[in-house]
Amino acid sequence: MGGRVLAAVAVLALLACGCAPGGGIAGAPTPSAAAPAISETVIQSGLVVPWDVAVADDGRMFVTERPGTISVFESTAKMAKRIATAQVAGVRAMGEAGLLGLALDPDFASNALLYVCASRTDQGDWRNQILRYRLAGTTLTLDGVVMRIGIAAAGVHDSCRLRFGPDRKLWIATGDAGQGALAQDATSFNGKVLRINVDGSVPYDNPTLRGQAAPGPVYAVGLRNPGGLAFQPGTGACYVVDAGDQMQDEIDLVTAGANFGWPTALGPGGSLRGFSDPAWSSGTVSYAVAGAAFLSGAGWGAWDDSLVVATLKEQDVRRFSVEAGQVLARDVLFDQKYGRLRSATSAPDGALILTTSNGNGDRIIRVVPAR
Repeated sequence: MGGRVLAAVAVLALLACGCAPGGGIAGAPTPSAAAPAISETVIQSGLVVPWDVAVADDGRMFVTERPGTISVFESTAKMAKRIATAQVAGVRAMGEAGLLGLALDPDFASNALLYVCASRTDQGDWRNQILRYRLAGTTLTLDGVVMRIGIAAAGVHDSCRLRFGPDRKLWIATGDAGQGALAQDATSFNGKVLRINVDGSVPYDNPTLRGQAAPGPVYAVGLRNPGGLAFQPGTGACYVVDAGDQMQDEIDLVTAGANFGWPTALGPGGSLRGFSDPAWSSGTVSYAVAGAAFLSGAGWGAWDDSLVVATLKEQDVRRFSVEAGQVLARDVLFDQKYGRLRSATSAPDGALILTTSNGNGDRIIRVVPAR
């Protein structure tokens, strides 16, 4: 608790002097680029907490719903036909737990493999497991368990976002399962960014953390409930978006062995104690940040390469400019229009795909620059 108080004092001092914590400005966004005309379309509805979305190069859209369903739609067109579905066995959906993150294999076009994170009861333990599925025609089948143990599941702080990086490794952002101490425990996979090979093995160039003799799956530590994970086009830099404790939501630049401080440090000022400060923090408020994606494509104009973050509490999408590791808040989109927003995904055609998280009657929205 003392660490949180010190962090809060540091933040208040920064705000009082007009400083920009972590290179980002807490408070109201400051638009700086001409906004492109955009249009949005509700493309699917009647879903139950669609937690994540992935779009294949051929346009097929894959969706996880928290109660345990994986669905495949033939495209991202409005009300496109559902062509495949599977119920993940053993899912225990309670609170924030259930069927969560989703990512398509980098070679999906040839191997038809996809990966999901599921909160499952296994041998008496409740765990978030990484499962591999294969799509054959209109049939989804379990192809293997990539990570069985290590990530504790819980009704709170149970984020489990999956993304493949430009290095073709599977990156996983996990919540602390409501136990802040796990975020600093190098032997736990909770409150971390993990990085693994597609078969679940450890990449040789992962960091060796203090107290360990060799690299493990843990790539960065000290996170609370990171709902967003995104790689910047061009640079390949990885950013994780972490929800704070009533304040200090963060956007963090992920580097090998980074420690973002939770629960000892919250927001900026942790670098004085050896932690990595956020690239941006929300200051004395919290938006309950969730999914994140980079906009990509010439159609976005001045917004190309912007980071967009979905929020649950504020029920909007926030655009950030990202240059040389500096992250600045710029615009607020769809304020209160669709309710709580959970996931943000950039489709191969440049469209931004958003999901709502209102508990029932949830929707998927496609956002594109207007032609």
